[in-house]
Amino acid sequence: MKTKMPEILSFISEEAVSRKMTSEEIAVHFGYDKHHFSRKFKEINGFSVAEFLSSLKVEKAIFELDEKKRILDLQERSGFESSGSFTNTFKKYTGSSPRAYKTEMSELFDDMKRFETDDKDQSIAHFEEKSHSFCTVTIEVPDGFETGIIFIGLFRTLIPNHLPISGLATKNLIGNKLKNIPSGDYYLLACGISRSNNIFSYFNLGNSLRGKEDERLSFPNCSGNHYTIKLREPIPEDPPILVNVGKLLISRLKNTI
Repeated sequence: MKTKMPEILSFISEEAVSRKMTSEEIAVHFGYDKHHFSRKFKEINGFSVAEFLSSLKVEKAIFELDEKKRILDLQERSGFESSGSFTNTFKKYTGSSPRAYKTEMSELFDDMKRFETDDKDQSIAHFEEKSHSFCTVTIEVPDGFETGIIFIGLFRTLIPNHLPISGLATKNLIGNKLKNIPSGDYYLLACGISRSNNIFSYFNLGNSLRGKEDERLSFPNCSGNHYTIKLREPIPEDPPILVNVGKLLISRLKNTI
């Protein structure tokens, strides 16, 4: 099943969500028993089929927030069966309701642009608790990428649909230090947002460059290590990036004022 996983992930991203398929239907499509499929899927990917499906649906809703649609239309188009499950799942993964998220995008855009162009603020850190553990990260970007903001974070799963354990919004490619990392096992993920005047470049990260450390990192054993992440264009089997970078970044900026 591991060799077929890129095909399975791509199918779920491109077909299953739009067809509103269940986990069981996806398993049957690929010729697996639903229980075996669910168990192996999570074992290989580090997240469940249900979590992947929910995250893809929220990403689809975010993608369509720029269009003049009612919340009910967004719910139906993104594949949620009820307005309650849509609102609850959207809020769980982004920290805001769909309606509030849409308002926040306009309010945060100017602040994001100021951070992008301000020479004084080179990086803003987020962490959950104080700790002595840390790691440093170098980012490599493709030729021609006009660096706007790089977001680096340690997450509990390979889907960044929750606040990072330790995260950094930065304009630097080298010398990035993630600090105050509590004991535990985490995934090191990064995405690159190019300079843009499009508000959705900061909030819909589906087209952003991304990269990760292949192995899960265990702290404090990995404390002091240096990692290099090479950013690349997204591919269909990539999990969506749902963490609200703009909201997280601006909340930290305002806390430093």
